[in-house]
Amino acid sequence: MAELETRWHDLGEFIREQRRIGHLSLRKLSEMAGISNPYLSQVERGLRRPSAEILNRIAQGLRISAETLYVQAGILD
Repeated sequence: MAELETRWHDLGEFIREQRRIGHLSLRKLSEMAGISNPYLSQVERGLRRPSAEILNRIAQGLRISAETLYVQAGILD
């Protein structure tokens, strides 16, 4: 179970880093992804496990491939 928690935490850290690289505020990315600001914050802190659809939206907002997030989440190898 700890491995899954670590993976979600790492995914959140990766999303946060990509957001910072893109000079996007949490609020701006949440608007671009069509998700709530608190939900995105929880994803970044590893407290939520986003669905593939949410990962797609976040990837679009970050202008990166969804596959990149799937790999980070452990959905794809």
